[in-house]
Parts: sequence; C-alpha cells; structure tokens
Amino acid sequence: MSPTTRRSHAAHTARPLALGYLALMAAAGLVRGIAGASGDGYLAALYFLSFPGSLLVLVFGIMPLNALLGSSTSEAANSFGPMVYLVGGAAVNVLLVWGAATLVRRLRQPRDRRFRLWS
Repeated sequence: MSPTTRRSHAAHTARPLALGYLALMAAAGLVRGIAGASGDGYLAALYFLSFPGSLLVLVFGIMPLNALLGSSTSEAANSFGPMVYLVGGAAVNVLLVWGAATLVRRLRQPRDRRFRLWS
C-alpha cells in the first residue's frame, strides 16, 4: 500500500467484527456443550445466527465425510457435535460476506481496472 492511499474506516472495523462474530459463536456453542443441553430453543437460535453457512457445512462437509466413512445414521451425521456446524457456519458466513463485498468493490471500479489480475 502506498503512503498516499488510506484504508477506509470500514476496513479497520471489518476484521474485528468478523473475529468477534466467530468468537461469540464458538463461545455460545461451547457454553451449550458444557451445559449438556439437548435439543432446545437455544440451539435453534444459534443455528439461525449461523444459517446459510451451517447448512453449507452440513451439505458440503459433513454429509460427504459421512458418505466416505460409510456411516448413514442420523447419530453419525451429528457425531461431531453442534460446534462444527456453528463455528464452521460462522466462518462460511464471514467468507460469503467478504466475497460479496469484494465483488461489489470490484464492480464499482472503472471498467479498465475491473478485470485486471493485479490491481
């Protein structure tokens, strides 16, 4: 980065916000796991907070892994516990938001700089 260019205020808050979201999801899942709570509304709220990412982790991570390992029961599908869904889903959500922000930033650039590999 050259000395004349400055990062925006949003660039300084995005990383701590994403790390805070990941830490809160991990802490909430850990507290729930330590408490030993079974299917309750608290877990449903956590799944809602990590929604599209937790579904993508299930479909593209856990289910193929279970198919490769040869287990097909519902208990085997959840043998990793809700922490994998929650934290993995939160990480996928952060990556989805980062990708969308990068795409919007790229599309707002002038046309001659938009599709360069190194900009």
